[in-house]
Amino acid sequence: MERNEQDFMAMLARCERIVFKVCLVFTDRQPDSVRDLYQDIVCNLWQGWGRMRGDSTEGTWVYSVALNTAVTQLRRRRRAPVIVRLSDEMVATLADTRQEDLYDRLYGLIDRLDNADKSLIMLYLDKIPSRQIAQITGVGEAAARKRIERIKQKLIKLNEKDNGSIF
Repeated sequence: MERNEQDFMAMLARCERIVFKVCLVFTDRQPDSVRDLYQDIVCNLWQGWGRMRGDSTEGTWVYSVALNTAVTQLRRRRRAPVIVRLSDEMVATLADTRQEDLYDRLYGLIDRLDNADKSLIMLYLDKIPSRQIAQITGVGEAAARKRIERIKQKLIKLNEKDNGSIF
């Protein structure tokens, strides 16, 4: 199947929310950082567009490219994330603004996870099926489910340690 620019732009429009979420999870949420990672992800998606084999769903492919790009960029920069409040615009993109404090708290807890755990929990929170999570991350389906359970327990403990009220 020949893939052209118009097809790419349509795919990007369908999957933009995935790219944006990866940008929020793997940056300090400052507009410049989000824009830089977004641009890197879109460039990598475009470079791989003609080689996309169709072995997986479009969303699975976008997640794979976006997560790999984000982790690579973090390794290059080797900087610790800074926890900041999400802007109103970003929160509106992700959720109902009435739940802003809960989302800020959740993302604050997620910021404290390592990159592998961030990737898994983000996919889980996005309701991606275990089979696709395994495909995106390159781990077995059972291993992915087990790791997600451990991450959830870790988040609960972090929340309790901080006397939080998210769970």
